[in-house]
Amino acid sequence: MKFGISLALILAATPCLAEKAAGFSHLRDTLVAERPLLLSIWYPSEEQASGTIGGNAVFEGAPAASDAPVPEGTFPVVVVSHGGLRSATDSGAWLSSSIAREGYVVVEVNAPRPDNAAVATNEIWQKPQDIRRAIDLVLADEAWGPRIDESKVSVVGFALGATAALSIAGAKMDTARYLRSCNAASTAAGPDCRWYAAQGIDLSETSAEGLAGLAQDLRVSSVIAVNPEYPVALSAVPAGISALQISLGDPGQTSGGGETAQAVVMPEASAFDAFAVCTDAGPEILMEEEGDPSLCGVSTEARQAAHQAVSDVIISFLKTDRE
Repeated sequence: MKFGISLALILAATPCLAEKAAGFSHLRDTLVAERPLLLSIWYPSEEQASGTIGGNAVFEGAPAASDAPVPEGTFPVVVVSHGGLRSATDSGAWLSSSIAREGYVVVEVNAPRPDNAAVATNEIWQKPQDIRRAIDLVLADEAWGPRIDESKVSVVGFALGATAALSIAGAKMDTARYLRSCNAASTAAGPDCRWYAAQGIDLSETSAEGLAGLAQDLRVSSVIAVNPEYPVALSAVPAGISALQISLGDPGQTSGGGETAQAVVMPEASAFDAFAVCTDAGPEILMEEEGDPSLCGVSTEARQAAHQAVSDVIISFLKTDRE
């Protein structure tokens, strides 16, 4: 089932920033020396914000109450894998904090950013492993493990993180089709194909062993994929897994074998709306650094409206799955 959402309607209903902020903490996983993970933990809180998370010169951060007391009880856990190969740490803070305020423990996975295209080819199988490691770590942690409802483990992903989310939920990767994705005749080209080509890298250099190790994590009960990359190389997730696909912009760019029974199209949004709201100086800084100022979108109001729409749809889906 597909349906569209008008951002104009969402904008009119966007509430003011709540006085209370989600709690925030960190966990680190250094067991894999070459790929340490920094997990940002967001959770319900009755405290006011003590600062912001995920902000920099270009993007605004999300309000957070760092190390606020954790309310009593157990909570469903949502793992967030935000963005593709070069997304900065805590890029999904705007969404993670929103979900946490609705009664969830949210774990955003931050892995080292690849230095070059040769290293990046393996992100396709490393990101699902990151999600699995994040679930392992939070459930085994002395403080967080007892606060998690292990029967409600959800994963939300954006872009390559969405591909990883679908994979960890059981969608099968057609590796032969994926390895051909950057070929000139391919209809499934990913957004990083030009970057690979500029550095003389081919997807055939992806670790065959890593691809062969892709597998479902049976602890995951639901998945939300926003603009997944290489979707036509993925099968649908298995029966019994609640799944939602969100298309920011043209759904034709994100449709394929990974399509799910529930799908939401936001035609007035764009893939760039997965990023945080830009600072006033953000567009100029991007231009000075030969970046793409369109990352900032049309306006702050439009970006906020897109965030509210995405958050509302995801939270509604999670609550329905929770019942």
